[in-house]
Amino acid sequence: MLDPKPIEENPSVLKNALKARGFTDLLKTADTFSKLRKEWKELKAKLDSLRHDRNVISEAINSALKAGKKQDAEKKKQEARKISDSVKKAEDRTLEIENELKFLELEFPNITVPELPAKDKITLQGKEKREKWMKTYEVLVAAHKMIDFNAGVQMSGAGFYVLTEKGAETERALVNLFLDMRKKQGYKEMAVPILVSEQAMINSGQLPKFRDGMFVTQENSFLIPTSEVSLLNLYAGKTLREEDLPIYITAVSPCFRMEKGATRGYIRVKQFTKVEMFKFVREEDSFKELEKMLKDATETLKTLEIPFRVKLLSASETGFASAKTYDVEAYAPATNEWLEVSSCSNCTDFQARRARIKYITKNGEKKFVHTLNGSGLAVPRTFIALLENHQQKDGSIKIPKALHPYLTFKEIK
Repeated sequence: MLDPKPIEENPSVLKNALKARGFTDLLKTADTFSKLRKEWKELKAKLDSLRHDRNVISEAINSALKAGKKQDAEKKKQEARKISDSVKKAEDRTLEIENELKFLELEFPNITVPELPAKDKITLQGKEKREKWMKTYEVLVAAHKMIDFNAGVQMSGAGFYVLTEKGAETERALVNLFLDMRKKQGYKEMAVPILVSEQAMINSGQLPKFRDGMFVTQENSFLIPTSEVSLLNLYAGKTLREEDLPIYITAVSPCFRMEKGATRGYIRVKQFTKVEMFKFVREEDSFKELEKMLKDATETLKTLEIPFRVKLLSASETGFASAKTYDVEAYAPATNEWLEVSSCSNCTDFQARRARIKYITKNGEKKFVHTLNGSGLAVPRTFIALLENHQQKDGSIKIPKALHPYLTFKEIK
């Protein structure tokens, strides 16, 4: 949710942000929002004046009655009734406008920072090492019986899979490595629900915009698309102290997304495992904390000896709740693709306003926290890059040293 004050002072701030993101369908909504905010402010001022007049006339009525001036008191009562009617009408309209504004506010994305590039910009580029003999991950997992795509599709449909034997063990090893690295980087591990309420999804910015991409239960609970949703809502409605910040937390969870383009495979799937990083920070620290989070994510790929690149997203590609986002992409040489394994975002105070998460500064001022999230990392695409980069010419896969403590094997033959 956006801070309405800057928009009131300069409506073009919101309209320019919508244009940059490509949300031109919301330009008229922005005009409506500005008009309603203006009417709301005028009504609030009118209400203050009317309530003041009502208080004054109530005192006048009491004075007239005490003085025995019944006729004067009756006239004042008639005036008071008119004022009360005006107050009621103004209060009803104010409440109506507030409900309309709440609905409209949920339609607007976060305002991106002005320095974003016009097109996605590669800020760090790893080396591409590709040999003609290299096999794609699909060939490798079939040869080593690591994933059973047919079983997944048969029991659940397109976009599902079954990890088998060394495939399942490798995923568990990756998750444990990711969590251990997050712990060393200062994140506290949480185990969070994967079913959340509609309000929790609204708080994170997933709703109402992405409703069509969500799995919903009969009780109107939502399967999380990322544990970012659950981690954010740990502090919903709470007021923290400045000395409590920053707060770093992490969690591993299955993630559920409709992924209409999902097919038989492991790149675009409807259920996958991901370790999430999340931060609650002071507003003045959030962009510095974003750079630290990006470093945390890329350190994992360095540890796994996987080539990667970092991409600063343009406004049109930046996520709905984010003001600035870096994508981290791992290189899969045989598939010949850069696969997104992490997206590190600074959501500024956008989510905190929705979730009502504030902090009290040392001077006693109340502010909204800034929230950041990033994958640390998503398992399937990291898994793909791991296999393709560490495969040997004889078809075996050499496991990097970082994973040795987590596996019962050092090579897949």
